[in-house]
Amino acid sequence: MRTRILVLCLGVAFLGTELAGCSFSASASLNSDGKAVLKGKDAIAVAAAQPEAPPPPPKPKKKKKKAKLVGKKIEITEKVMFDTGKATIKADSNELLSDVGEVFKEHKNIKVRIEGHTDSVGSDRDNKKLSQERADAVKAFLVSLGIDESRMEAEGFGEERPIADNDTDEGKEKNRRVEFNIVAEEKKKKKKNK
Repeated sequence: MRTRILVLCLGVAFLGTELAGCSFSASASLNSDGKAVLKGKDAIAVAAAQPEAPPPPPKPKKKKKKAKLVGKKIEITEKVMFDTGKATIKADSNELLSDVGEVFKEHKNIKVRIEGHTDSVGSDRDNKKLSQERADAVKAFLVSLGIDESRMEAEGFGEERPIADNDTDEGKEKNRRVEFNIVAEEKKKKKKNK
């Protein structure tokens, strides 16, 4: 068993403290109490330092899902984020959409309409087009996760279905959204016993 002993030598001068050179002449052994005993000219007793066991690793935090099936919808806890005026999904939304994909995998019998919605800024035609492109982008993302394309349809509604007042910034923010609505739920086929 190896014991590590740290010896710090300080010299004390009459008018202050100063670091002094040190020579140390002693040999070490353990006594019955587990203390290191130094023998020789500079013999002192010191407690043998035993290394502490490292603390157990923290338990991984259970990731809170950002999407779940509630009634006839896949409810999401945050918005799907896009680059302004574009259908490019921001990386911040990857985890959210991955959770939406998990809902599809857990509920293999659902078919969903991915709905894109905008606020009223811009022309009706441009908003309808942008909302369709965004719904299509979300569908493509889910297909890239292995979700069967036939289980989804994408539809852009533009500014046709507001859920808040488009005359306020807060209302416009609420109206820019993606929704996941269940349009069909296939019944599980029962196996016939012959």
